[in-house]
Amino acid sequence: MSFYSLEIKDRVRNAAHIMVKKFSESVFRHEPVLVEEILSLFPSSFQNGWVLDCTFGAGGHTKAILNHYPSCSVIALDRDLYSIKWGLENIKSHFSEQSLRLIHANFHQYSDLMEHHFPLFMKTKGFDIIIVDLGVSSPQLDEADRGFSFYKEGPLDMRMDRRQSFTASDIINQWSEKQLMDLFYSYGEIYNVKPVVKALVKERKKSPIKTTKQLADLIIKKRGWRKKGAHPATSYFLALRLKVNNELEGLSENLPKMIQSLNIFGRVFVVTFHSLEDRIVKNIFRKEDKKIGNHLTKKVITPTREEIKRNPRARSAKLRVFEKEVNNELSAST
Repeated sequence: MSFYSLEIKDRVRNAAHIMVKKFSESVFRHEPVLVEEILSLFPSSFQNGWVLDCTFGAGGHTKAILNHYPSCSVIALDRDLYSIKWGLENIKSHFSEQSLRLIHANFHQYSDLMEHHFPLFMKTKGFDIIIVDLGVSSPQLDEADRGFSFYKEGPLDMRMDRRQSFTASDIINQWSEKQLMDLFYSYGEIYNVKPVVKALVKERKKSPIKTTKQLADLIIKKRGWRKKGAHPATSYFLALRLKVNNELEGLSENLPKMIQSLNIFGRVFVVTFHSLEDRIVKNIFRKEDKKIGNHLTKKVITPTREEIKRNPRARSAKLRVFEKEVNNELSAST
């Protein structure tokens, strides 16, 4: 079976090591969401099957699955090099080579992964479980240098994969007024974007907007905030993150491919954190329902009060599950 090998060039290795040290300091505060609910919905026959964790992050779901099903095997992907590097240094040693493989890859290239890197595996084994957690991990949010947080001073970055060049700064400082309005309306679901966008365009004419705090302060100034309720920059930062990382398009394009690649009676679990993602997942599952399988969670699953109290970042999480019930040859002929 052929798998990616993690190759880090020397000039990247040192930077990765520094980032991993910072990452390690915060990663232990990360808590995966809806773990009990996910495990409770594994097929009763699942014991030594194959799992694909498309968003390894801090490894919470992977660890929980391997601890609950020690005979199973997990292939874990993440587009964030530091997540994979951290996993290799802190998690991989607790499990055998057969139990856990970590791969620096983006599930948005799902077809390429399956066709060119796992061809023999997909013919002989295939996946019984696929996990997709679409949240940003706590270490990413907590590390100011990543540019995801409006509470901390950092560069306007927001890249989950630092191999790409496109950043949030490019959007804020180069996009037209109309493009910005369309972005915040469509991706942030903000209905009165004009005052903020006009102020942003005016400000960047004086000098580029370079940091998260600059942008957050500008939004607060135009929207107002008494430090109660959600931060007024929340939806603006969400829209930027979604666009920088091509998240909605990647989900729409690749979730159907994941369903197709499952073994019969395999299940795909998707955890979303806002309405745009959840709508995409719900519509795809609804389209495939009774055609190739069964949408098991027509009523979406959300965290318990106890989990939200323990982990406030879980409050907006939603879980949907789909089970494949026919093989690809039969679905292609219907």
